[in-house]
Amino acid sequence: MTLRGEGVENEGGWAWECDPSRLWVLGDMPAEQQELVAGVMEGLVDLASMAIDPKDGSLYEDPSPMRLRTYEDEHLMLWYQTIPHRRRVYLKRVNL
Repeated sequence: MTLRGEGVENEGGWAWECDPSRLWVLGDMPAEQQELVAGVMEGLVDLASMAIDPKDGSLYEDPSPMRLRTYEDEHLMLWYQTIPHRRRVYLKRVNL
């Protein structure tokens, strides 16, 4: 898998960004862990570009489309926000 990186759009014009800043969200996290976060975020961007939420299904039927969402697996938990009109997924917080 080739990582696109923060702010790099996919074919549909979607990208992810740290909000309010990369330093605020990721701080001094080791590069290996930042790559893990980037991989998850790129997957969330690809799903958002297809109007899919990994937990709740279709983003078209979401009564609160701009709410704060969570994603977790055995390695991390992160909070993010999907903003369809900007074609962005904003990373708000990460717990490892």
